[in-house]
Amino acid sequence: MANSGINKYQVKKARDALVAKGMNPSIDAVRVELGNTGSKATIHRYLKELADENPLNVGNKPAISETLGSLVGQLSAQLHQEAQELIATREASLQATTDSLKAQLESQQQTLSSTTDENQRLKAQLTKLEQTHNTLTAEAEAQKIMLGRLEQQLVGKDVLLAEKDNHIRSLDEKHQHAREALEHYRQSVKDQRDQDQRRHEHQVQQLQAEIRQLNQTLSIKQTDLTHLNTANAELTAEVRQLRKTLNDAGQQLQIAESKLLAVSNQYQTATHHIVELTLVRDRLLSDKNGLGERLGVMDKAFKSIEIELVTVKTELTVKNQLLESLGNQFTLAN
Repeated sequence: MANSGINKYQVKKARDALVAKGMNPSIDAVRVELGNTGSKATIHRYLKELADENPLNVGNKPAISETLGSLVGQLSAQLHQEAQELIATREASLQATTDSLKAQLESQQQTLSSTTDENQRLKAQLTKLEQTHNTLTAEAEAQKIMLGRLEQQLVGKDVLLAEKDNHIRSLDEKHQHAREALEHYRQSVKDQRDQDQRRHEHQVQQLQAEIRQLNQTLSIKQTDLTHLNTANAELTAEVRQLRKTLNDAGQQLQIAESKLLAVSNQYQTATHHIVELTLVRDRLLSDKNGLGERLGVMDKAFKSIEIELVTVKTELTVKNQLLESLGNQFTLAN
């Protein structure tokens, strides 16, 4: 065979074939018959040994040894071909399996990397949402505190306004009583003035003094009433402003509660999404570990096949040597 070198039996077979064709078994002709395989020195040496062994029977063809030698050669070639095909088939199958596992592993790694990036992005978004949630919660609490304070102030203002109203009504009643008393007194003085004019001059002076005092008191009360009306108007304006502020605070509280509800919904959605991504990541890690284990098993199988290939090649070499030895024995027997 070309890959294993030539042996004496092959040279003898080529020589006998040339003789059977009526051709001269020269070194070049034998080499051509062998498929341009082997060195001319080796072919010359084998031809010389064959000529020395049986110079008279160069043209004879022993049927049994020729058939057996041909059978041995065919068997060797067939074993070598089957071994090469088996090696090629197993190598191709192993390479395809290894490539497929590597491609799956790369795909799983890419998916895992993408999932990890998405997980990190969602965690950052969740952190931002938590901060927004905390800020809005603090704002809502502040708005509630402010609303409670404004309600207390409004209650206090209402109480103060009621007290001022009562005080104004009391002053109005006193002013009316004073006017009625003065009018009654004037009428009494007018009725009795003629009769008691001299007797009551002193009393008239006292009454005039009292009237002046009452007028001063009335003027003071009117001034107080004016101040109270002004204070009442200011309190009324302040109450309106407080009520407006209270309404604005209530609206801001509703807006803050709406934002808080939206952020809470986003927070729950993001948390659910992160849980799902964590499950996917764990499943991918598990698949990756499984692929790693399968790749390890395939590596072991590949090493086992390599050992088996070495064993097959060794057996093939031993069989070739055995066949060559058998061919040499048949050649010597002939």
